[in-house]
Amino acid sequence: MSVVGIDLGFQSCYVAVARAGGIETIANEYSDRCTPACISFGPKNRSIGAAAKSQVISNAKNTVQGFKRFHGRAFSDPFVEAEKSNLAYDIVHLPTGLTGIKVTYMEEERNFTTEQVTAMLLSKLKETAESVLKKPVVDCVVSVPCFYTDAERRSVMDATQIAGLNCLRLMNETTAVALAYGIYKQDLPALEEKPRNVVFVDMGHSAYQVSVCAFNRGKLKVLATAFDPTLGGRKFDEVLVNHFCEEFGKKYKLDIKSKIRALLRLSQECEKLKKLMSANASDLPLSIECFMNDVDVSGTMNRGKFLEMCNDLLARVEPPLRSVLEQTKLKKEDIYAVEIVGGATRIPAVKEKISKFFGKELSTTLNADEAVTRGCALQCAILSPAFKVREFSITDVVPYPISLRWNSPAEEGSSLHKSVTFCRMIIYFSQNKFVSLFSFSHLILKSLLSLMAPVQK
Repeated sequence: MSVVGIDLGFQSCYVAVARAGGIETIANEYSDRCTPACISFGPKNRSIGAAAKSQVISNAKNTVQGFKRFHGRAFSDPFVEAEKSNLAYDIVHLPTGLTGIKVTYMEEERNFTTEQVTAMLLSKLKETAESVLKKPVVDCVVSVPCFYTDAERRSVMDATQIAGLNCLRLMNETTAVALAYGIYKQDLPALEEKPRNVVFVDMGHSAYQVSVCAFNRGKLKVLATAFDPTLGGRKFDEVLVNHFCEEFGKKYKLDIKSKIRALLRLSQECEKLKKLMSANASDLPLSIECFMNDVDVSGTMNRGKFLEMCNDLLARVEPPLRSVLEQTKLKKEDIYAVEIVGGATRIPAVKEKISKFFGKELSTTLNADEAVTRGCALQCAILSPAFKVREFSITDVVPYPISLRWNSPAEEGSSLHKSVTFCRMIIYFSQNKFVSLFSFSHLILKSLLSLMAPVQK
């Protein structure tokens, strides 16, 4: 039986498998360990991954990407409203009130739920793993952002079931990184000693997450998490896109944003330019042939000017770092190391901001792209009875508050409010009927309980 870890990213996905020799990240049919989170619907078939990515411009209206953030979100959600203008494809209001995706597939107009689209991507990743392992893949652990609500997590779980996977656990991305970091460390403090505090900073294509973890031998405890759900590499891309839209508009009299294909071409070139600027501080050219109306366009950009344009984005790097220290009441001197992962942490200005805040050199001992999927594979091996893995305890944190309120006829006219930390078992003592209202991760659950004796809920 195979156990795999899946990093379901906004822009790209990775699959890792636990084997006797350790953790191995699996390559797809293009011998690439990175599979784009992209699906293209055509008149006769659908393409997933790299094949779909190549059709982003030629089949723009029916090629979907960036759908990860629609999980569990209502169509009226402010985030969905804000995303509409950035999408080449159409989204629709489903009868359930959630967000759906509208495409033309097999020459028919179809509306898919976010779960169905994600299940298609998961099926492709499952197929990739099975082709390499030569055996069925069922058990898996899938990563989700630490800021996902209960509704979003349930939506991802539904997608795994549609794909025929048995998801043993959804794992927070920063926690997966922490597990990949800690399980191989031989020099961690003993259980009775003071723990080693490590900060993990993950800035991917769409989101920015920070966590502080305390390590002892065979033990990992997440102390706090903080995040900025909209700060990621794509925001830096958008700065370049907006700049060149304005520049080319004045220089060549082109309305780039009126043509989605031209905008997508420019976005691709700006992403390449951003990556080049991370390694080169000199002036770099951006040239596109036959861009719009058979007009060739060109421009230049350098790192210094780019950073000036990104000042507002860079100012958002520090608040989550400050937040995790305030939550844990730790000082900067108490932090043993700051480990960075995620593609956007390769931007020199981002690294400089993080390093300057903590006053120490950043650690890059983990693979910035594959750390999450490797942690998920390790967690899957720990949970699976088919593998014997070194004992490693993981205590995660819930980023959203849990509240419990109740009204009882016997207590009319009086109220009681208290913040309590409780375990998964709650015992009520009451002789009367009462209404309990549970609130967890933006999900409200009402239940009318008739209790004549102590009942476990």
